[in-house]
Amino acid sequence: MPANEAKKKYDLQYAKDKLKRIPLDVKKEKYAEIKAAAESAGEPINGYIKKAIDERMGRSAASQGATQQTTKLQSPKPHTSKPEKCYKPFAEADAAKVNLQKLWTSVRYQLDISQAFGADVLAELLEKARQLFDDPRK
Repeated sequence: MPANEAKKKYDLQYAKDKLKRIPLDVKKEKYAEIKAAAESAGEPINGYIKKAIDERMGRSAASQGATQQTTKLQSPKPHTSKPEKCYKPFAEADAAKVNLQKLWTSVRYQLDISQAFGADVLAELLEKARQLFDDPRK
């Protein structure tokens, strides 16, 4: 059997034994956003999505761990301070990619920007969008 045939057979068996395929359907516009984000991060789309899943699961596990610790300690007063969120730095390259028209009209897009870069960056971008798109008669 030629080496490439053996490798192909091995790869198929490995995938069958070790991997689980997860179908993911997204709108074409969302795919374009994901692709652009992956490219700007210098990662393949598959790796970018896997990393996003790992980060989300890590935050969830950390959040649950903190909840379990608080419950075990039986603290007399509730924990009121929230852990500080670490946002990606907002660079010129990021600013060039932001669609201000979409930001001005889409709450979902605003949430995405806020989650990625923080409320301060969102406020600055919304002010720019307001200056461009707000009705001047107001």
